[in-house]
Amino acid sequence: MKVAVAGLGWWGKQIIRCLDGSPRFEVLYGVDPALPADSAKLAREFNVKLEKDLETVLRDPLVEGVILATPHALHEEQILAVLAAGKHVFCEKPLTMTGAGATRVLAACHKAGKILGVGHERRYEPAFEELAQLVGRGTLGRLLHLDANYSHDLFRKLDSSNWRLNPAHAPAGMMTAVGIHLTDLFIVLAGPPAEVRAQTATLALKPPAEDFVGANIIFKSGARASINLLSATPFYGRCTVYGDAGWVEITSEANVDQGKPTILTRSIGGERSTQIFQATDTVTANFEAWADAVAGRKPYRFTSEQLLENIRLFEAIVTSSRQGGQAIAL
Repeated sequence: MKVAVAGLGWWGKQIIRCLDGSPRFEVLYGVDPALPADSAKLAREFNVKLEKDLETVLRDPLVEGVILATPHALHEEQILAVLAAGKHVFCEKPLTMTGAGATRVLAACHKAGKILGVGHERRYEPAFEELAQLVGRGTLGRLLHLDANYSHDLFRKLDSSNWRLNPAHAPAGMMTAVGIHLTDLFIVLAGPPAEVRAQTATLALKPPAEDFVGANIIFKSGARASINLLSATPFYGRCTVYGDAGWVEITSEANVDQGKPTILTRSIGGERSTQIFQATDTVTANFEAWADAVAGRKPYRFTSEQLLENIRLFEAIVTSSRQGGQAIAL
């Protein structure tokens, strides 16, 4: 698939590097209205044409699809523009900022007959695939509680003007960077959410940036969940899922792009065992799965219902945090 990557920040560059090793993709353009200082080097290294205007790229008949790694608040408008141009679209998370926006995007994809790709590559991590299989087979029994803390201090290195610290693009601390992955995984395991309470705080960063967010979720199944995220402490990653017949804990040693192993510990019927999963290229795996779905080879893992429920939950977390932790029904 011949594609353009819009957004040449850290993650947009990472996407270009990943796709360079995939026979399924050819990146024709790198698009950014404010081209980074190192973009010329990137263009030479990967034979990518640089462009500041997305509309110009959308008019190129050679471009079959567009990958959006742009500031979050731009996603909805850009997805709709890509679809209107008759192109396939893959959008980094969060898909949109509101449930209403996600509804509009999903309806437009359905009308255009396009498969919407989304940047939730954590679903392709072997440890989380194993967890999903255990839950799906009923090995853990009835699902009772899900608990996760994924924190890092990468944002402390950013200039205060960076959009990732701007609540307009990244509300509720690290929800758009990390938490949205966890809620996606939780919805896959526990089903649609029913209620959430959330709080945020600024503990180490400079306001208005928020560096703590915590959320407590009730699912329609009756299962509970808690998520805590800090963006002012060295990397920590753990997810634990409890059932009435056993539990599973997944711990990560580093962010997904660092090539570190993931450790899965399970306790089933009182017998505990540990399994180590080496790092895999989950980013490329997700893109190639999307390409397979676009080509009609295999269905994509992400259902419209899951994508919508995740954005509705994200919006509710933001709303609750701005209302002092008030319970928000979904």
